[in-house]
Amino acid sequence: MLKAGWSISREKDGNFSVYAPDGVKYTYFTATNTWSEPAEAIEAELDRQLKEISENRRSPFISASRMTALYHSRNASQPVKWLCDKKRLQGKSVLHLGTGLDNLAKQQLLESGCAEVTDYDPNFYPDTRALDTQYDAVLANYVLNIVPPEERKNIYQLIKATLKKDGTAYLTVQGVWPVENKYNIIKAYSDGYLIKTGYSITFRKGYTKQEFLKEIEQTLGGTPRLITMFYSNPFVEWPKVE
Repeated sequence: MLKAGWSISREKDGNFSVYAPDGVKYTYFTATNTWSEPAEAIEAELDRQLKEISENRRSPFISASRMTALYHSRNASQPVKWLCDKKRLQGKSVLHLGTGLDNLAKQQLLESGCAEVTDYDPNFYPDTRALDTQYDAVLANYVLNIVPPEERKNIYQLIKATLKKDGTAYLTVQGVWPVENKYNIIKAYSDGYLIKTGYSITFRKGYTKQEFLKEIEQTLGGTPRLITMFYSNPFVEWPKVE
């Protein structure tokens, strides 16, 4: 499963959750040694995806969005809290891209004055109809640093496509220090690392603020601007240019 990029985690009740692409989740029940779906069907899907990976028709990485933010019991993530405190999104429609476990963000954004907030996440909010419209603002927090360059380009283009003319994207990534010091690094991979988190091996890249600004400018054009730093994590705004 790990070879196909399926994220695996052990829950508090001792069961295992397996997150496959396209919003699919399987549960393994340890007490009964059974799966939420027939094991044969899961194995067939896994074999199919592994074959596609071997033929370069599928990436072994998924957007491991369930790991992009800690579970926040009282507050949303720092970038969302900053935007709410500064009233930067009052009256605006917002796409929260890669929501992950930041499940209080929508409520706090609406309470701060947003006209509309839509969540999209391939694991938790997989309804792709959210991507068929354009928004005044797109938020992507700790999403771009969890996929390698080719898939990262796709996310940048998705951000651009879902922004209205004169809209603004607010983007946060992890800095170099937390990536290189807080994770169990397996090896260097592409422009980042393969790291082990629990039972899964995923990709992480750490950015300096200069590197992140340069990447946005080269990929999307325009003039990205550093808003602030959350410890060593750059928080940047990018106004869409036509």
